[in-house]
Amino acid sequence: MIKVSTEGLTQQYDSFVDDCIVALFDKEPADTDYNISITLKKFVGDNGSHAGFCLGDEESSEIEVATHWIYEDDEVVPYTDFEIAGSIAHELTHAKQFSRGQINMVNNVWKSNDSATDCDHLPYEEHPWEVEAYAYETILTDIYWR
Repeated sequence: MIKVSTEGLTQQYDSFVDDCIVALFDKEPADTDYNISITLKKFVGDNGSHAGFCLGDEESSEIEVATHWIYEDDEVVPYTDFEIAGSIAHELTHAKQFSRGQINMVNNVWKSNDSATDCDHLPYEEHPWEVEAYAYETILTDIYWR
């Protein structure tokens, strides 16, 4: 069972998270236990320039999603509700990847279909886990965000 706890999310986001969990984790065995914690906060990261983070392993993930970011001139800019939903979907995709052992917190290796690919040589935006997360971010927000 996928267990999700949230902090700072409104009912609208909670419903969106539930829809994303069903879509992302629908093929998990019935006896799977995985814990996901999602926290919505004003800023994520040391300099407020990140929309979200997901840290995890094969047992649990902790997600932080920002409501604001800091522009180059130190101007504080709020994300739209749609952008926040997109960040949630993106980070939940990383949680799915952690739960399946496709990514880890140790190295830049992508594990898929019984093979492992070292991605150290790839730019950030070409890492397979980011390509998948950006794709699901778009798909899930387009389908489920109301």
